[in-house]
Order: sequence, then structure tokens, then C-alpha cells
Amino acid sequence: MPGKGGGAARRRGAAAGPSFRRVTPDAVRSAALQLLRRARGAFPSQGELLRAVRRQLRSEEPLAALGGPRLRHLLLATPGVRVDVEFAERPTRRALTVCPVCAGALAPIRNRTLDGERVVLGFRCPQCGYWTHRRRRVPVRYTFRPVTPIRSVAATPASA
Repeated sequence: MPGKGGGAARRRGAAAGPSFRRVTPDAVRSAALQLLRRARGAFPSQGELLRAVRRQLRSEEPLAALGGPRLRHLLLATPGVRVDVEFAERPTRRALTVCPVCAGALAPIRNRTLDGERVVLGFRCPQCGYWTHRRRRVPVRYTFRPVTPIRSVAATPASA
């Protein structure tokens, strides 16, 4: 049979090399911090920051690939970056097991009734602070901005 001998024939459209390269977390963090400090303000959406970070990363590595959730997860754990989240309430369809903001495990928020029974009121994320109740809170917008460290009072010279 022609084409089955030894793998000598290549498939049509097969790429010669990799079509993308996954960027290291440190490169993503440094590019995002540089852009946030240069912008002197906030990026009003995850998509806008993602496009700017991709543009900067691809100037150094043309095959650089980065997605929105990975960028958000990396920046949530990056000192010097504040991520503000706006939520909308939606009817509950099923119980959440994973945080929609940081993908961490959710812990139940419990309460005791007058009878002594324990009931689950909602869920919270111990990593990022997300919480929800009967009506599910769904993240609808992420805003990213730089945070400057607060100087301590002891470090500033005292005026006499």
C-alpha cells in the first residue's frame, strides 16, 4: 500500500515544528507588572490586559501563547498586583466545587439552626476570598491595577 511504508510520506498540512510555546510564569508576571506600572492606572478588563501582555511577550517570542484564566491565576498570586472582581447573581443550577476566580477548593459556610442542626449557607474560597450563597455570584469583570507597598511610619524621618 502506498504511503504506509516507514512513515516517509508526510500528512498534508502537518506543521514542521511547534505552533506555540507556553510562556514561563516568571515571564508572564514580569511582563504584566511592567505593563501595569507603565499604564499608571488600571486595566479595566482581563481581555484588554491579556492582549497587551500577549503583544509584549510575542515581541520577544513570536510563538508565545497565553490564555485569560492562566494570566488571572498567575496575577492573583503576584505581589504588587490587585485584582478587583465584579459579580452578578445568577440562579443556582448545581453546587460549586471549584472557585470560579482562582480555581481553588471551596469551603462550605455553615450555620447552626435553633434545633442544633448544621446547614450550609454558601461557599467561600480561602485563597482569594470569593464567596457565594443561595443565588450564585458569578464573576463578570476583572480589573487589574498595580499596588505600591505601604511605607511604615517608623521608616519615615520624624519632623521636629
